[in-house]
Amino acid sequence: MMVRVSASRLALIGIAAAVALALGTWVYSGVQRELRTLAAANLRSLLDTQVGALDTWIREKQLNVERWAKDARVIEAASVGKQRATPAAAADGATALEACRGAVSDALISAVDALRQSDAAEGVNLVDRSGRVLATRTREYCGLMITAERLKQLNPVFDGRSMFAPPMSERERLDGADKADARRRPLVWFSAPVRNAAGETIAALSIGKFADARFSSSLVAVRPGSTGEAYAFDARGRMLSESRFRAQLEQRGTLKPGDSTILSVRLNGPEQEEATQPLTALAAVALDRVARANGEFSGEVLQPYTNYVGMPVIGAWRWLPQYGFGIAIEVGRDEVFAPLRRVETAYRMVAALAALVLLALLAATLWIQVLRRQRDEARQLGNYELLEQIAEGGMASVWRARHRLLKRPVAIKLLSLRVSNDEGLARFEREVRSASQLMHPNTVAIFDYGRSPAGELYCAMELLDGMTVQQLVERHQAQPVGRVAYVMHGIASSLFEAHERGLVHRDIKPGNVMLCRVGIQSRAEFDIVKVLDFGLVKSISEPHTRDLTRALRILGTPSYMAPERIQDPGSADLRSDIYSLGALGYFMLTGRPPYQAENDLALAYQVVNAPVPELDAVNSLTALIGSCLQKEAAARPQNTQQVIDRLDEIMREFSWTAADARTWWGEHANSEGSPTTSGTMVRQT
Repeated sequence: MMVRVSASRLALIGIAAAVALALGTWVYSGVQRELRTLAAANLRSLLDTQVGALDTWIREKQLNVERWAKDARVIEAASVGKQRATPAAAADGATALEACRGAVSDALISAVDALRQSDAAEGVNLVDRSGRVLATRTREYCGLMITAERLKQLNPVFDGRSMFAPPMSERERLDGADKADARRRPLVWFSAPVRNAAGETIAALSIGKFADARFSSSLVAVRPGSTGEAYAFDARGRMLSESRFRAQLEQRGTLKPGDSTILSVRLNGPEQEEATQPLTALAAVALDRVARANGEFSGEVLQPYTNYVGMPVIGAWRWLPQYGFGIAIEVGRDEVFAPLRRVETAYRMVAALAALVLLALLAATLWIQVLRRQRDEARQLGNYELLEQIAEGGMASVWRARHRLLKRPVAIKLLSLRVSNDEGLARFEREVRSASQLMHPNTVAIFDYGRSPAGELYCAMELLDGMTVQQLVERHQAQPVGRVAYVMHGIASSLFEAHERGLVHRDIKPGNVMLCRVGIQSRAEFDIVKVLDFGLVKSISEPHTRDLTRALRILGTPSYMAPERIQDPGSADLRSDIYSLGALGYFMLTGRPPYQAENDLALAYQVVNAPVPELDAVNSLTALIGSCLQKEAAARPQNTQQVIDRLDEIMREFSWTAADARTWWGEHANSEGSPTTSGTMVRQT
């Protein structure tokens, strides 16, 4: 009997060990899978950002070249060059070659230099439909023909569309270019049609910019971690940007010291430098899909492979068919899967102490369930008793709570442990400390700040009763001029105090402004403006303050973001808040944002480049809103005091009194019910 009992116990221990081992295997596999999923998501996000930035830059330069191609001087140069290229002109001795080397090129270069101002134009060409160079900045190219490959790229231009061409060598671009030309710094090309008075395309104007300047530098800036790299590549598997690993390439002899990696480095393995040798796994997959043209122009390679300098990496890529090149981002395998090494150690420990781990896991699971049940029944944070969860977002949850001694109702904002990383904690602390300095009645009041026994950060703030401007306009459409001016005045008053303390809000939008009801019954006051959410606040009085928004992504809402914040997220000053205030006023007055688009990229492009939207009605408020929405910060009101002064005048013309507010709330009481903090605090999280 004793033997049977001992055997049974051993069998149970063996089963428990097997279960624990299986559990460890499952955890190990799951962590590996999740790490790959997370890596893929991060790589895609970086790609989206980089592609968006490059696309915006390319479109901006294309618009410039289109504008230059419409200039009368450029049209005249193209007309003369084309006329001199005719057989009749050649019979008179006025050859196209002579014209190109003389007056035509002089006129073209003079016109482009006058048009471009500070914009770069290292290469300038006029090419006719046959591919002949009619005029050029480089006179030795006069009379040459562009290659068939380059002429094929220009076909859309002669059909009336502008286009972009990635870097290529001069020998690839021009028939007859010598070896010395092949060593010139590669250029990227922007081309647009030049039309005569009849609307016919008579030539293609091509402007070249050094590829190792803005085109490459935007990719060089994207270097995630210590091993990450972003680069551009062409359909031949060549790099079109500068490499992060120049030292390794020079040490291997692939690159001569001082040479550019653009067009000089092929995406082969480290021992595969001949053009006939296989490409890296990412380049092979990307170019195979591009060659098959099956519409799959992006992907990830999450199984580690060897990159062009011999480092094991994972990567993601996207081909841009409209531009004829691809962008890839690669990160070292060891950096991506560093957390997995700890899991491997834990996995070995689980295998050695399977029974103990299993028992500890069961006990811990039961204990956690008990603690969670107790927490749900009655949660306390410091001196506060949590009564009811009223909102939950991606970063935090908001609870209706009460001070245990004072019995004062408050709203508790509780930061989720899921986002309690370095940046999340810093943003939360910055929001609380910045907002707590502000005493203006139009700014949400912060009462307390602390950490729960479980390590969760929280802050206690005033409990608000009302609705956001976003909810107001969504439910009741455009608002009267007087009410809009009144709300803008309250926001400007709150911002005035923040700006005086050297703080820029950077996220003024309808969802972060609340109209509140204060007081009870007949003595209540309505439409009290409250500015919320200082999570993106920036100190301009302390130049060495860490700027948490200097990452590749842009934090904020593009519809209400000033153009300079989109172009340079770290450049915001108080005039950026004034722009956002104007955009909010436009939204309240019209029922729609100033700019609308299908996605954030298109929206950001409109904010930066589209004309300032005009309002239907013309009055003193629309004039103020229009001045706040100016693209250049210097053209807006230079401080919030100027805005407040103008709003004071406007409010004397268009009033919104306490009686007006009370009447409005009384008429809409049934449809609004009892507005609470919940609708607002979701946005604060």
